[in-house]
Amino acid sequence: MKREIPICHHCGEANGVKKHGIAKSGHQRYYCALCKKTFQTNYIYKGKEQNIAAQVERLLTDELTPEQISNEIRVRLSTVEQHIKHLARMSN
Repeated sequence: MKREIPICHHCGEANGVKKHGIAKSGHQRYYCALCKKTFQTNYIYKGKEQNIAAQVERLLTDELTPEQISNEIRVRLSTVEQHIKHLARMSN
């Protein structure tokens, strides 16, 4: 179950996301019609990615496993697990 279009890094929605050209680095860029912002799924420096926690939380509610989430948003499994632990602490 691989998605072609990613979830927006800014608003967390998948609806309204469309391809928006190629970055200088050669990575695909996307445009979110809902929040009117652009983003890309792959960065040379992963620290540029925003709202990873929101994406993890949204995909958890969609009942994806941590491994599936890791593949979906293209971050390490340990990063996903760290966000899951943080979400668990916040809910207590």
